[in-house]
Amino acid sequence: MQSALTDIIFDEAYYWYYAQNLSWGYFDHPPLVAFLVKIGLSLLDGELGVRFMAPFLYGVNVLLVWVLIDSEKKHHFIWLFIAFVSSVGLLTAYGFLMVPDTTLITCALIFLWGYKRFLIKNDAISIMVLGVGMALVMYAKYHGILIIGFTILSNLSLLKNGKFWLAVLLALILFTPHLYWLYEMDFVSLKYHFFGRVKSSWKPRYTLEYPLHCLAVAGLCAPLMYWALYALSSKDKFDKALKFICYGIIIFFFISSFNRGTQAQWVVLAVIPLIIFSLRYAYIHAKYRKWLMGISLFSAVVILFLRLALIFPSLSPIQYEAFGNKEWVAQLKKEVGDKPVVFHNSYRDASMYAFYSGSTVFSSNDIIARQNQFDIDSSEFKVRNKSVAYISGTLEYRLDSVIKLTRPFGNHYMRGHIIDSFTSYRKMKLNIDKDQFENQIPRAFNAELSNPYSDSINVSQLKFEGASMNSHKTIIKIYPLTTDLPKNTYIGPKETIKLNFEIPDTVQLPESAKFRAGILEYGIHPGFQGEIIKIAD
Repeated sequence: MQSALTDIIFDEAYYWYYAQNLSWGYFDHPPLVAFLVKIGLSLLDGELGVRFMAPFLYGVNVLLVWVLIDSEKKHHFIWLFIAFVSSVGLLTAYGFLMVPDTTLITCALIFLWGYKRFLIKNDAISIMVLGVGMALVMYAKYHGILIIGFTILSNLSLLKNGKFWLAVLLALILFTPHLYWLYEMDFVSLKYHFFGRVKSSWKPRYTLEYPLHCLAVAGLCAPLMYWALYALSSKDKFDKALKFICYGIIIFFFISSFNRGTQAQWVVLAVIPLIIFSLRYAYIHAKYRKWLMGISLFSAVVILFLRLALIFPSLSPIQYEAFGNKEWVAQLKKEVGDKPVVFHNSYRDASMYAFYSGSTVFSSNDIIARQNQFDIDSSEFKVRNKSVAYISGTLEYRLDSVIKLTRPFGNHYMRGHIIDSFTSYRKMKLNIDKDQFENQIPRAFNAELSNPYSDSINVSQLKFEGASMNSHKTIIKIYPLTTDLPKNTYIGPKETIKLNFEIPDTVQLPESAKFRAGILEYGIHPGFQGEIIKIAD
């Protein structure tokens, strides 16, 4: 009921967009979330179709948590189990939202169940479940490598166990299709997660906010949960693995907070050990059990209210991102009709509009935003040379716009206009020899421009720009790049030509650590046609 009655959120719309074209991988994540969304959509339409599998995964989660609690006393405190599990807000949210973390929790529990069985029986079924579990956590989200890695660190003798290596081999075989996809796509996902996300220097709030995320992911019972993890000693290798996983994930993302902002769901896997240790501790400590039950019941009531608020926005104390999307999509659809819509730097808006309108969309991204699935799929080809509505929330597009929308969240003002023949060159590539950039940006340098399209392009009409960045990839200055090309110089389909770039003498170059070149289109900044070139540390 919650899945059907709650409007879609932006991330879910994006993964719905994934599912329109199944693949072995996507820009941001492995393919499992798209696969599960596709299963739901094959049975039902709309929000419930997208989320159809989430409640079933949640049911599996509850069952596996119950199985992993190694205590006969659990049968005497079933109501405590029900109340406590229902009080962990993020866990219950993933019972009706379909995002990668929804799949990650289930796959992590399958892996842990397989590992526990492997420690006890070490038989063929255990090897199979463990291997499948390792593959599944990696297909769910790249963070899955953490639960595998910390499990191995907790029991290094696994590295001497031939049967464990059979499980690893099985996992690698199952994961090979995605590894091959990564290879074909020049490891675009890994490059993004390892290098593309770090965009700013350390800010104190990144690290100061992180403990709040660790508390938020556990819910109101968080202090009791962390106490149980600390107070209850490990009785076997499985307990040791749970503690390594929990502490390891928390420490890993704490360190990460020194070079980027963190999000609460990044530490969601720590919830599994916290739940197991909390319940086991409660079974043997009556006072703790009483407090856990009381706070769990209160938390469950609060969560019930919040769930109702997601269905009835008038009850909500905040303006949640799921509210109001149908309205602005309907308004935009009324203004542009069946025209394809190109969104400037907003894969979120593009996905949401496509979900509720059924129209063709494209997100045209430049270097002030980030790359996403629209940069690597075929969506650009569906809008090139066609009449489109071009929509932007950027300030420069709020003037002289024929399309004007106002909404209560995000980019409050959306402005745009109709382009009779949309020209886009996002898939062209600028290959620049990095050796030309020795400790400084040269005033003149060479590059090769590749045309992946089926039509010839007048290169002399393209506008090229360069961007100077600091060591954290923050843009310092953008300036034009001129070429010596004769008028009406064309590059044919699938061809590559050499270009000689110059930076005008009127441009005062700032001290820079990195440089990137791109093609200026309808945005106010160049695209991602050129790779980032490191100049200095």
